[in-house]
Amino acid sequence: MALSVALFVGCKKEKEQNGPSLTPAGESGVVTGDLTLEPLIETPVRFKLIAQKGSGKDDADLKDYSFTIKTGVGNTPIYTNRPAPNGQSFTIDTTLPVTGLVSGEVREYIFTVTDKNGKSDSRTFTITFRSTSGDPGGPTTRVDSLYNQSYTNQSDNKGTHLHYQVGSGTLTLQNRTQANGNPSEILFVYWFGGVRHSVISPAILRDNNYNNTPPEWDNPSTLTTNFREAPSSVNFATAGYADIISAYNNGASINNEFDNNADQRARCTTGRILAFKQGNIYGLIRVDEATDGVSGARLSVKIARP
Repeated sequence: MALSVALFVGCKKEKEQNGPSLTPAGESGVVTGDLTLEPLIETPVRFKLIAQKGSGKDDADLKDYSFTIKTGVGNTPIYTNRPAPNGQSFTIDTTLPVTGLVSGEVREYIFTVTDKNGKSDSRTFTITFRSTSGDPGGPTTRVDSLYNQSYTNQSDNKGTHLHYQVGSGTLTLQNRTQANGNPSEILFVYWFGGVRHSVISPAILRDNNYNNTPPEWDNPSTLTTNFREAPSSVNFATAGYADIISAYNNGASINNEFDNNADQRARCTTGRILAFKQGNIYGLIRVDEATDGVSGARLSVKIARP
């Protein structure tokens, strides 16, 4: 009988040690599951997980956490047994650039949290690098990108101009003076109007609507860029060549989001994804950060190379 009581108590105690939990944060731009990315393109990937002490009566405080990348050639510890900053709950927030070398490459990103009882929980995110056409080097399927860049009105108060060279796929940020040397290669102009942030077609800056305002541009070689609201199903991080074109073709109209600008000027708000088209160039813009009334914004851009 004494043995039976001991076994019962032991089982009950075990049931009340649930162990810690590790849960992906449900935020825009945060990885919550497995991804498929284009190879040969550097993509910033953000992991954000909430570590929580177990809810059982006998659960111990959190002790440490680890992050490891597993590839075909072995494991690469990023950090191991890092002390938990709080025994009850804390956040792991890590952003790192990833670039797949070949189509078909697979990597596992593994996060683990352990409590003082030795109980642990892990989350594994698998990233597969696969070309949308099976040919990662093919010029007709390449996606060019410029991630998480800071855009301002610069010292001339005329915004930041996104310069794109089709042949090389090079994307750079320029001021107005620099952009005047290659006006037909400017995809859009970012401008902060004192309250709102926006991206503007180079061509519309010649219109009377912008007379006597800082962004006005008289160069006749500028081109028209049209913007649309990307469908809610678009995942910027994983969007490939065909996805970018589809996002524009199936995007929603933003007609006159700014008065008398038709679809050539779009507002930038944090988390918004815009699709755009200039001639045979299609692209996506993700607004990583933009706060009304605060100068400057951060944007990420992907281009389906024509």
